[in-house]
Order: sequence, then structure tokens, then C-alpha cells
Amino acid sequence: KQIKRTKDYWRMITGVDRALARIVASLSEHGFADDTVIVFTSDNGYFLGERGLAGKWLIYEESIRVPLIVVDPKAPAERRGVRNDAMVLNVDLAPTLLDFAGATPPAGYQGTSIAPLVAGQTPEWRTDFLYEHRFDNKDIPKSQGVRGERWVYARFDEQVPVYEQLFDLRNDPHQLHNLATDAQHAKVLAEQRDRCDLLLTR
Repeated sequence: KQIKRTKDYWRMITGVDRALARIVASLSEHGFADDTVIVFTSDNGYFLGERGLAGKWLIYEESIRVPLIVVDPKAPAERRGVRNDAMVLNVDLAPTLLDFAGATPPAGYQGTSIAPLVAGQTPEWRTDFLYEHRFDNKDIPKSQGVRGERWVYARFDEQVPVYEQLFDLRNDPHQLHNLATDAQHAKVLAEQRDRCDLLLTR
């Protein structure tokens, strides 16, 4: 079953690639290619059997990462193909699209336009973000946490007792070693708990 699901997933991705190619070709055919910014992204990542899991409900990298490709035909040649490791979230998409269109995002928007990043500027940027899974599902416990540049913290707050995870992306990029019960990381754990609580209030 998992093999079939994985094959179906890659078939779908291939279909998306073909559809996008048709869109790009149509833009060129109608003379809009040089004046159209293309922003390609998707829903959350998806487990394809990693860790024995399927779906996209946990704070592991396979689940929370999404692709984001921005093609600006007016960008200088040296900016094309450039990668950026800034933490961009889905809430940044609306202000980004408005920015590219020359409109001002409403003050109530939570996200920030990434147009300056695309242009090669280095504005002050987030270094972590709040993660939450709050849907009711009998098979997937609710959780919340923080994904930072180095530390990843998660807590399953409806478990009794509360179950916590702490990963060090610098030394454990695949998140295989839970440090939450390691006394040497008690200070980091406490800091991440506090950071999670703070982000939940915003």
C-alpha cells in the first residue's frame, strides 16, 4: 500500500510539473512572460514512509517544509537561481503577491513580503516560528512547538503526562535523538518551552 501511495504521489508531482510547463508556455505565447512573477509553492510536506509515517502532521522536517520558488523575469541575471535559507511561511505569500503587484498589504496581515529577499536585500527576518497541530484526530495527538534555526521543540500537550521533544538540527539534522530528557539540555528545553508559550500569546 505504501509503495502504491508513493508512486501515486510522484505521478501527481509529475502532473503538476507538466501543468506548470503549459502555463509558462502560454504566458510566452501571449506575450506576458516578461511581466509575470511566478510564485510556486504547495501544501505541507508529506511523509512517504519515513519514520514509518504517512501524512503531514508533525514537526519533523519532512512534514513542515514546503517548496517555494519565485521567478521574477525583471530580476537581474545574477539573482536568478539564487537560494535563500530565510524562514518563509505561508502567511508571507499574500503580502508578497501584493508587494509584487505594487499594492500595500493591510496592516492586519501577519506575514511579511519576501520581495526584498528575492531582490537580494537582507532585511531583519524571523529566526523561528510557531508550529501547531490542533485538529481532532483519534490517531494523531495534538501538538505545538517551535522550529528555530538550531533547536526544534514540540510538546504533545494533551498527553498525560505531557510528552516533549527537543532536537538539535546542527548535530542531528534528521531529528533522530530526542534531547528533552537529557539533563545537559535542561536549560535549552526550558528556553524553548518559554518561547513556545510566548509565541502562543501573539
